[in-house]
Amino acid sequence: MEYSKLFSILMENQYPDCWVSSTGWEEETRYTFALRDDISITIEEMPKREDNRLSNEFTEKFINETASYHHYALKYNGGIVKTFWLYMVDGGRALIPCPKLIQGNFIEDDDLIFAVIVDRLVFNTRYENEDTTAYMDRAEYVYQKSLVR
Repeated sequence: MEYSKLFSILMENQYPDCWVSSTGWEEETRYTFALRDDISITIEEMPKREDNRLSNEFTEKFINETASYHHYALKYNGGIVKTFWLYMVDGGRALIPCPKLIQGNFIEDDDLIFAVIVDRLVFNTRYENEDTTAYMDRAEYVYQKSLVR
């Protein structure tokens, strides 16, 4: 499958009811999310590092400056298509994308959609009240707002 087709499928499936989740049996609980309509497309939480805390100009813009980074993989038929790093910000209240450039605040389209999906899946009781984009706006990210539904 072409990456652009996979991206289009993700764009169409931005809400938690489009996905099913499961947890692994490892000592450390990790989530796997599979697309309901095409289970060959999955998002898998990767193992956490022992110390994944961080602090930078984006994570310090929240009332609670406690933040950490988390690693996820987008998979197709079990193979990794792309990996994503997300910041868990505001003391564990939201997951937002990591900018690619150290000195930049621009979020690429696929990073945006991926982060929105994972944030909504992890915090599925919160997204109706305060969506991912509210946290990205507080971090002063630049992104294409029209992509988020």
